[in-house]
Amino acid sequence: MGKLAWMACVATIGAAVAWSAGAQAQPVYKWVDADGKTHYGSQPPPAKQDTEPLKLQSNNGTSGGSGSSSGKGASAKAGQQYNPDGTKKVSKDVEEFGEGLKKSLGTVDSKQVPLNCAVAVDNIHYQADLMLEVGQKNVRDGYMTQAAFDATAPKIREAKGKYSVSDCQGSSGNKKSFYQCMSSSKNHVTGCDKQFKH
Repeated sequence: MGKLAWMACVATIGAAVAWSAGAQAQPVYKWVDADGKTHYGSQPPPAKQDTEPLKLQSNNGTSGGSGSSSGKGASAKAGQQYNPDGTKKVSKDVEEFGEGLKKSLGTVDSKQVPLNCAVAVDNIHYQADLMLEVGQKNVRDGYMTQAAFDATAPKIREAKGKYSVSDCQGSSGNKKSFYQCMSSSKNHVTGCDKQFKH
């Protein structure tokens, strides 16, 4: 993808990843391994098939009852805190979930599927559109500045435009491997781009 990495786009969208999970068809699971480390993923580990999917909040990702006041008096609604740039702060649990989900999206499914250019391009375009949609929602809801979105959105649109069925069919090396990686609906562009730089 050149100098622009998909992961950088996701990082700039920031907490957008946490809310984008709600828009995806796949459930998101959270589990703790034997060493006490917390993991997030689209599938639970084989040993924990009884793990329940997370229920994401539909109230803009904030959790009520934070109880802390930022000293803004009446301007702070129900304990809502704000970042120095004027955007709303997300709760610690949503921030932690977003970080875990970004890490999960950066991981590629170990099961390799055959190259399917049409599916790969559809997956790339869908995920790019979803990043843009969630970024716009975060601007509307006050979790991202318009300037931050305006700086990132053209990069996502440019990257999306570089991928087509004909480009896939003529690809080789890491780019072909990237398309093959994206032929699986279990993979995300951040993980495939990270593993198959091109």
